[in-house]
Amino acid sequence: MKKLRGKTSIRRNYLSLMYVPHHQGGVKTIRINHYRTTLLSTLAILLVALLMLTGYTLSVVKQNQALKAQHTKELNDILLEKQKLETLIATQAKELAENAEIITTMESSKTISQEAIDEYKSQYEEMVLAYVDNNLSEIPTISRGDRKPASFKEDVAELRALIDVVETAKLSEENVSAAISDKADELNEYLDALPTLWPTRGTTIDSPFGRRLHPIYKKYLTHEGIDIGYNKDPVYAAGTGKVILAGWNGGYGNCIVINHGNGYKTVYGHLRQIKVKGGQWVTKGEEIGIIGNTGNSTGPHLHFEVRVNDVAIDPTYFVDP
Repeated sequence: MKKLRGKTSIRRNYLSLMYVPHHQGGVKTIRINHYRTTLLSTLAILLVALLMLTGYTLSVVKQNQALKAQHTKELNDILLEKQKLETLIATQAKELAENAEIITTMESSKTISQEAIDEYKSQYEEMVLAYVDNNLSEIPTISRGDRKPASFKEDVAELRALIDVVETAKLSEENVSAAISDKADELNEYLDALPTLWPTRGTTIDSPFGRRLHPIYKKYLTHEGIDIGYNKDPVYAAGTGKVILAGWNGGYGNCIVINHGNGYKTVYGHLRQIKVKGGQWVTKGEEIGIIGNTGNSTGPHLHFEVRVNDVAIDPTYFVDP
């Protein structure tokens, strides 16, 4: 018996496109192989993705250019205001120096009465104090909430310039006005209380201020200070103030908190040794403890914070190594 033989049909996959004319002509069919369909679809998807990415990139570039222009304008405005203030201070300081020279000349002249000299001194004293008070009121502080932390160092520089003016206005060591001397002491005390001193001999910041992966809890948390690594090094008060905490403070371990007034506080954590007591007054630069590894710490370092109205601010805005 003969074997039956037949043709085996092969099934192929096509994409069919049909074209139907409105008026005349037959229906036309265009068949596209399956792999060509896949290729065209992939190319279409890649083209759309490329267009979307290009649009997003252009948008980001445009936003960055706008922000850069805005920041440049703000910086130029700040520099212009600073230049105006420096010019005003220089002019008024020159006037004060000229008046001081007049007083000295008057004292050396025997033809002028002591009463006239005293009257001129009184007017000079009033002018000095009015000048200082007027310029001091124009130096805003971030503790009052009217200034960004980044401008703190500029405010301190202006304060030091005022102190120099007052020191110059003292005329001579044997003829110092009590009111001017008191004003100089007041400004120096205010400056000493500001937390501007770097608290250790070491200057390396192992962990900066801001969000970070906590080395112990293994999750992202806000780091409210900076970590300064320097094993067994002394710790110094960043400014004059009153110790309001000296002892164990949870994760801070052995900890010191100093209230400097005007809304400023500093925190010193993980200490090996505490050398002050609660309620004690300390001066800027005084040794208050030793760097350690107490509390939630993975190694010897100082955790240092600056708080303004109990809000943690990046300490590098206030102190320089």
